[in-house]
Amino acid sequence: MEFIDIVRFVAPVALGGIIGAFTNYIAIKMMFRPYSEKRLLGFVVPFTPGIIPKRQNDLAKAIGRVVSDNLVDADGISKMLLSDETIGKLESKIDEMIHSLQTNENSLRVFFSNYAGEERVENLIKRVNDNLVSKIDGIVSDEKIGQTIAASAMSALDERIGDGFMGMITKNALADTIKDKITPKLANLINDVMRGDGRKMILSIVDDEIDRFANGSVSSWTASVSDDKIISLKHDVVNLYSEKVKTELPRLLRTIDISKIVEDKIQSMDMPTVERLVLDVANNELYMLVWLGGLLGAIIGVANIFFMI
Repeated sequence: MEFIDIVRFVAPVALGGIIGAFTNYIAIKMMFRPYSEKRLLGFVVPFTPGIIPKRQNDLAKAIGRVVSDNLVDADGISKMLLSDETIGKLESKIDEMIHSLQTNENSLRVFFSNYAGEERVENLIKRVNDNLVSKIDGIVSDEKIGQTIAASAMSALDERIGDGFMGMITKNALADTIKDKITPKLANLINDVMRGDGRKMILSIVDDEIDRFANGSVSSWTASVSDDKIISLKHDVVNLYSEKVKTELPRLLRTIDISKIVEDKIQSMDMPTVERLVLDVANNELYMLVWLGGLLGAIIGVANIFFMI
């Protein structure tokens, strides 16, 4: 067989394969390109812009509907959020947070300042102190506090005397002297002390306790929490999370227009980004179409040879 005969058989197969592959390659490119409309002598060039740029708005709406109706629904998201794997991750995260608190040597003041800011924490401590001072002032300025303490002191004295024969005689003998004369004086004395040095002493104790609480380490306060309470707290957090997912997620999704969000996002993308996104997902499949076009073209070339014989 001469060279010209070989060319006669090979050329149709090769040419058919090249034409088939090139045609499919151009078709894939024309899905995206050109990105904008082209004009020649005032007339729109056919097939410009490409299919996807021309129908970007319709594509965005269609994808938005598919995502909203079939992908992002309350049942599907609830199953994912309440799956054993997700709950397990939540419990692990809670354990990590508890361990972090148990080993944290920073003071409560520093700990909360890291999250809320030092100024807000100091203002909160000041408000707590001011509220306690206000309540204490209300208590010590009440005339009844002296009477109450004095009456309690008299009751304690009666208990110490006892209810026996001698006790009854003593109570009757001292009743007028102590209860009628000393009790009012004792009440006035208590009121004077409470408004003076007593108030200062109480406020000093309050200040010391607030400072002790604020400057105590996080680990020292968490160490006082029993393991049973920690386990109970973890269960409560998980149960609260599950309850909120079941009750709040459907309401939240109803307030969010998922379809509109997806639609706006796709419409806001420039076409090179959309092209890259599609090709990243379907690049292998699209270029398989190119090779398939080449294969079909080659098969057609082989068929032509038989017609030529």
